Amino acid sequence: MDDELKARFRRFAERLQDDEAVDDGGLTGRDVKYISAAIADLVEVRYATLQELADEALAECGPV
Repeated sequence: MDDELKARFRRFAERLQDDEAVDDGGLTGRDVKYISAAIADLVEVRYATLQELADEALAECGPV
């Protein structure tokens, strides 16, 4: 999740009242604010194919 998307979600969460119902499942503004705070610390993880991982391992360790 990029920083701009995190910021947009945070702004959305801040507009909600803590006790405001967000959906029919019982999610409240407080819950959304908690989720927003939790994702603020997430960093993007690059996904690699098995081939890329193998190539990287061979480059570091040499042939087996």
